[in-house]
Amino acid sequence: MKKITSVFHVSKILLLSLSLCAYNLSAQNNSETITNSYKHYTADAREVVYIHLNKSTYIKGESVGFTAYVLDKERKSPSLLTKNLYVSIEDENKKILQQKLIKVDNGVASNIFQLDSVFTSGYYKIKAYTNWMRNFNEHNHFIETIKIIDPEIEDSIKTETIANTIDAQFLPESGHIVNAVNTTIGVVLKDNKGFGIPNVEGIVTDKNKTLITTFKVNPLGIGKFPLLAELGNQYTITINYLNKQHTFKLKTKIKAVGISLSIKQNRNKATLALITNKESLKLIKNKPYKLTVHNGNEIEAFDITFNNNQKVIKIFDLNQMPSGVNIFTLFNENNKPILERLIFNYNGIDILKSNTISAKRINDSTTIRLNFYKPDITQLNNLSVSVLPQGTQSYNRHHNIISYTHLQPYIIGPLENAKYYFTDLNEAKKIELDNLLITQGWSSYDWTNIFNQQNNPLNYAFEQGIEVKANFNPNVKEREGSYMVSYSNASEPYFFTVENLEENHFFIDSLFPEQSERLYLSSFDEDNIIQPPKVYLQATPRQIPQLQLDGNPILNPKGTYNLSTYLNKNIIQFKKLNTIQELEEVLIKARRDKKERRIKKIESNFMGRAYIIGDEEIKTMFLANFLASKRYNAIDDHKNAVMVASYWSESKAPPALFLDGNQVGGDQLYLLSMSDIDYIVLERDFPFRKYWFGTIRVFSYPGSRREDNRKKKQEFQFPLTFESNKTFYVPKYQYYNDDFYINYGTTDWKPKLITDSNGNTSLTIATPQVPITLFIEGITNDGSFIFEEKSISLN
Repeated sequence: MKKITSVFHVSKILLLSLSLCAYNLSAQNNSETITNSYKHYTADAREVVYIHLNKSTYIKGESVGFTAYVLDKERKSPSLLTKNLYVSIEDENKKILQQKLIKVDNGVASNIFQLDSVFTSGYYKIKAYTNWMRNFNEHNHFIETIKIIDPEIEDSIKTETIANTIDAQFLPESGHIVNAVNTTIGVVLKDNKGFGIPNVEGIVTDKNKTLITTFKVNPLGIGKFPLLAELGNQYTITINYLNKQHTFKLKTKIKAVGISLSIKQNRNKATLALITNKESLKLIKNKPYKLTVHNGNEIEAFDITFNNNQKVIKIFDLNQMPSGVNIFTLFNENNKPILERLIFNYNGIDILKSNTISAKRINDSTTIRLNFYKPDITQLNNLSVSVLPQGTQSYNRHHNIISYTHLQPYIIGPLENAKYYFTDLNEAKKIELDNLLITQGWSSYDWTNIFNQQNNPLNYAFEQGIEVKANFNPNVKEREGSYMVSYSNASEPYFFTVENLEENHFFIDSLFPEQSERLYLSSFDEDNIIQPPKVYLQATPRQIPQLQLDGNPILNPKGTYNLSTYLNKNIIQFKKLNTIQELEEVLIKARRDKKERRIKKIESNFMGRAYIIGDEEIKTMFLANFLASKRYNAIDDHKNAVMVASYWSESKAPPALFLDGNQVGGDQLYLLSMSDIDYIVLERDFPFRKYWFGTIRVFSYPGSRREDNRKKKQEFQFPLTFESNKTFYVPKYQYYNDDFYINYGTTDWKPKLITDSNGNTSLTIATPQVPITLFIEGITNDGSFIFEEKSISLN
């Protein structure tokens, strides 16, 4: 089975063309029935979203910084289809405390959650999903738990304690134990917090207390042992843990008849064995079984027949199989899935590591430079970097970008520290991941859903911004014509024509309004006179949709078992300093910089200088005087009741004049009072032939004495808007080298870094007093993944 690169698309036509009548075909077409059902189920594109959080444990008052990566699930590259991402944070009672709609560009988006007064000590879930993901049952959305510490509730950060108990699970490979058939038994050992018990050993004995085998679990409590089971025997597992002996019975029933599925990987080969016993062979001999292998996109089916042998062997070349999870399923003669086994193929997964790292200190700041160069890439899509003290206890996340996109979507249960299997990768880690997959049972691709896909229509569309539907009253005849639309007072309006309108509506799509921005719509009559249109406007989406799939059970961030430093005083000081910081840097600075920030926002929509009109200009001048102060030759021609403006002492044609986004003549600006004007944008030598000599754009002040052109527009308030970009503020601390800062402090967070053509990028931070660790994640445009933890000392 070779990897196929297909186009990421949505094809409802294909869905309609695939017939489900194959379910009634005869046994010789069973394989076609299975594969057709699967292809029908997977015909539509899937997305998967991962969020890089700057930490996993927060102090109330901090900001949760995050960068979201929305990927094409098949190709594991940035999704270019979805623009709308919904992100929410909810408490342990599933009450949503904050939620946002954020814009995705080239598969990447970022923002923050401010942990304000609605939060207290406890665990909270952060979820992220697209509207399209709501069509499917697999775990494609993002969900992770964070911990918040409220200084008013907790007088110290307490050490986690564990009880001397074991939750032990012993799970046979592919789910069955068959009499007289060698079976691998997966082992999962967990403590009372739900986390794996590391590196303990166990023994297996039979009913006569005869030693059968021994085993040892890995640092995450995962292991295995072989068992040649006998019907009627009873097997006991004994484990010594925290100076106490624990005994467990193997509870899985040993079947007299059945089939066992086993897979062993060796270098680039995967050897699959289907094994039965003599009693079973009499019942299944010559029956048409089917074996499929798929990866959520491609599928291949094989005929399986037990003749006179009790074992069927198939060997797969991993170089010819898709990267990541591959799911093997055995079907009986009735197309019923009876066995399933997951394997992970590391081949073809491109993990990009940094080549060099350097740091340069200038005054109180340090610039850290990273290089991720490789010959076949010109630019990274995005990097996000969390900078924390090297001894941090607040970054205990279970996933990184590769474990969440390549592994978790295919698994039903939660995975503890899944990033472990992709960090410092070696052959031992590959074996450990295979041991984990032995314990997972069925994948997230449910064959009941696959066979009944016709009962699960696609109800939720891809979303690319806000779409506004303009509805006409059936009695209105003047529907076709020219229209002008803008969705921000500071944005450039655009024009469009409605022609051959057969319905009572038209659509305005791909709008990305932020927060208080509104839509303004105007129409033009036969004499080209602007007027408000006679339409009723509706926006989609109107509200943030709720994710009905709660997803897999998830684990909390793993606590610290050996931290005992008393931190109450430090938390209180942090809270005070952070409050002062908010007052100084948010409130005071906001007042001082409000005008500058507004000017910057206005100028981002034009190619010139913006001027906000204040009290001084209102008291002392008319518009012509103001333009003259900006080197325009502007005069009020009283004889002709017109204002004329051109460049000062330059023999150029006059610039184009605009009032509230509409091109006007000088007569409409004649003797215009400055009290009527909100702001002015001056564009000189506009670099487009349409306005070769620049523009003067005047925007009137809402509520002024003058009836401005806004009265000629229909105003529409969006029921849902996109969250504007928020600045991440680094908290203030009393000390930058004590236990509190080392364990729970935040040094910095950089949500969006881009490299140059040589793979270089840099970040500037306040020079830390302690060694730091960079938690780096990202993805390239060609599908390579980046996840590193780089520890450096700058002193």
